[in-house]
Amino acid sequence: MRARLIFSGILAAAMGLSACGGSTGGSGGYVQPTGPSLASIEIDSGNLFFKPNKVEAPVGIVKIWLKNIESGSHNLVISGVPGFILEVNGDGDAQAKKVELKAGSFDFYCTLSGHRAAGMQGKLVVK
Repeated sequence: MRARLIFSGILAAAMGLSACGGSTGGSGGYVQPTGPSLASIEIDSGNLFFKPNKVEAPVGIVKIWLKNIESGSHNLVISGVPGFILEVNGDGDAQAKKVELKAGSFDFYCTLSGHRAAGMQGKLVVK
């Protein structure tokens, strides 16, 4: 009887832990595609702007660079690309990641409070 209670307790604990998730998935789960980039896009960020704010890219794997040219912190996310985020902090900071793009028109923007509403957004056209 005691062995059954211990086994039941272990089974319940294991089920509870699996329901909480593990190291896979989650909001930080973006995985860059493997393979070479077909193109590289450079976007500057500054105090409430992206330059350029309209960019074109080919379908496929593209490397996107975000470079901060003024003080402050900014990020760049792309609608329709879950988990993709570039983050920069301070003048001269830069970050790049590869992303696999499908044909279409996508918004990119800064998610920091008030930045998108103040105009820190742009359009990515993939064709």
